[in-house]
Amino acid sequence: MRTRFHRLLVVKIADLGDTVLVLPALRALRRAFPEARIDLLTSPVGAELAALCPDIDRIRVLAKANLRGIGGVATLGRTCWSLARARYDAVVLLHHLTTPAGRWLYRLLLAATRSPVTVGLDNGTGGFLTHPIPDRGFGARAEWEYALQAVEALGASAEVSGPYLTIPESARQEAARLLATVRRPYVVIHPGVGSFAPARLWSAEYFAAVARTLVHAGFDVVVTGTAHEAARARPIREAVGAVDLTGRTKIPVLAAVLADAALVIGSDCGVVHLAAALARPTLALYGPTNVEAWRPLDSIIATPEHPPPPGARIVALTRRIPCSPCCYVGYRIGRPHGCRVRSCLLDLRFDLVARQALALLANTRTPAADGEMPDRR
Repeated sequence: MRTRFHRLLVVKIADLGDTVLVLPALRALRRAFPEARIDLLTSPVGAELAALCPDIDRIRVLAKANLRGIGGVATLGRTCWSLARARYDAVVLLHHLTTPAGRWLYRLLLAATRSPVTVGLDNGTGGFLTHPIPDRGFGARAEWEYALQAVEALGASAEVSGPYLTIPESARQEAARLLATVRRPYVVIHPGVGSFAPARLWSAEYFAAVARTLVHAGFDVVVTGTAHEAARARPIREAVGAVDLTGRTKIPVLAAVLADAALVIGSDCGVVHLAAALARPTLALYGPTNVEAWRPLDSIIATPEHPPPPGARIVALTRRIPCSPCCYVGYRIGRPHGCRVRSCLLDLRFDLVARQALALLANTRTPAADGEMPDRR
């Protein structure tokens, strides 16, 4: 389908990482319809990210946590009324229809728009979509590839590239202040994963061991995270004297910190996705979650037996064992807490991760590579 659209709505009410993964689809829509108004309906944290995306004209916010009880009915009613008044030509739903509650919410939101064109993934329950895209299940495609396939149905091209975000100067200045004592080049380690799917957590002590290797190789280390993740940052800070930014960066400042890093290391989480969207060298660690589905933008999947090729910049490192993944498999959410042993993730030893980190750093031009290593005496 290719027609002229004047008012487009993209629906992605998700956390940071999942919102990052729809940025290429938004870029594709903007290139296909440069004069159209493109709005995004997203979560509060998604709105913080969307504020950095030049391809979005208006951000609409809906917090799923606020949809409970009588107050939730009123919130949803106001949202639906606002959507109806916008008179969108087309709506793109970038969610799987995994749960009954999710299907009910998305059906209601799309019905409220009264849009003649509604596009989205269909696992057999998407009869409310005018242009369904076959959902082959989690991992049949990367999530960002599914999103691009959806906007292709409107005539957009999937041939897009980043970086997808613009960092305001005020955020860069605040990042520079926070990093005033950090010598370049530096590596960011993000040891947390947020509240959902704690099975993604790699050992904080392993992160500390990787940090020791990096410092020995001449890199400063910066630790990021929310205030709730301060305990996970402590072993890294104590091991190498890392600059600890936990609880000190909102998303624009965090993006500025990542944008100047020689490498970003973390488990499967929003921060590694943000780093990849900024085209920074990234090493993301996967175990119980589906690496085929949630690998970062433009990443290469590697295993201990099959390392990435020379020149790789964004790597999703995992172990291929029969029981992994157990979270987001097929059409099911699966086990967000994983199993008791989590050998798929914890058997990614720190020495292996450290070697892969050094290999990525060797692939990347840094001040050190240009003969500009600062005096570290």
